[in-house]
Amino acid sequence: TMNVAILADDLPGFIRPMADGLKRMLGHLGVSSEIFPNGLAILDYGAVRTVQTGFRNLLISGFNSFVPQHYRYRQLASWQDVQEFEVQLGRFDLIVVVCNIPDAFVATRLNRIEKLRLKTNKPIVLYQNYYLGTRGQWSHQIKDPEIYGGGFGLERYDWYLSASVVSEFPLSNEPHPCSLIGHDLNDGSLAAESDKPFKVLLDFERKGFEDFRELQIQALQEMNIEYKQLSGRYSQQRIRWLYRHHSAIFLSFRESFGLPVVENQLCGNFIFTPYKKWVPSHYINKSVHESGEGDLGGNFIIYNNELTRLKTLLRDCRDSYCAEKNLAEFQSAYPALYQGDLSELKLFIDKVSGGEITGLS
Repeated sequence: TMNVAILADDLPGFIRPMADGLKRMLGHLGVSSEIFPNGLAILDYGAVRTVQTGFRNLLISGFNSFVPQHYRYRQLASWQDVQEFEVQLGRFDLIVVVCNIPDAFVATRLNRIEKLRLKTNKPIVLYQNYYLGTRGQWSHQIKDPEIYGGGFGLERYDWYLSASVVSEFPLSNEPHPCSLIGHDLNDGSLAAESDKPFKVLLDFERKGFEDFRELQIQALQEMNIEYKQLSGRYSQQRIRWLYRHHSAIFLSFRESFGLPVVENQLCGNFIFTPYKKWVPSHYINKSVHESGEGDLGGNFIIYNNELTRLKTLLRDCRDSYCAEKNLAEFQSAYPALYQGDLSELKLFIDKVSGGEITGLS
């Protein structure tokens, strides 16, 4: 039986829910797996210390837009943690790293990936919300020494697992080392609850997008609709409780993917966004090889940042709201994000088992 090591972290955010979901999906296929909640810290060993001790030099070298945001709350691993993990590598047939752009690719992050390649011939695979091949300028910025100090492209990993590959940027026509497996985020804490009053969540406020938020609040107040604005820090249990007890969420800014977009729809909620381009990873009815915008599922409410239109749409959503109907709409429009695509995951596992994906891929 195949055994998979899933390297993640245990911090608030998208990484641990994705790792947990991957473990559930693998379990449905009869594949054994183990999550290492300090896995990214182990891969960061040495790189984090370099950042901490050379922080002033890094700021001067152009890392000022990167280091503070991505390292402030990072877990740390000890050398003993690193050694213990590497001793266990023999038990696993596959290593999956759960991380996202840019951290997954810049040379100053996860630098033990290259060291692991010298110690094992096991395939090292990246699981993320989206795929580098449809991320536009990211591909160039990551490799630019003036922005991130230089980094890798698709050659860093032996294969890619993704929740979405679509965006406004086209995917090139040659074969890509990527399997679209979606998500399985529902551990039982997300549910469409009936007979709840129509209440709205405002996602965390973002600097530079205050005008969008002011319009949202104005519409809610004029419609006399109860709302709550997220702020501070929440446990996963608490924030999912809030999702279950509200009926809609307003996005604060353009999302690269946005796990709350999926989590809220699993609770039967509407997703309000001023523009379709704020959620490009959720386009449907669009070829991945075409540029531009696509359609969105029926739970997305696009109001073009117009107050009158927003008020009309709020009234319609409030008067017709049904959590179970929205959940069914989500399942129909995004089956791979509802509970994962096990058929695509099995094809990937078969490629690993059959030697098509190796540590040299």
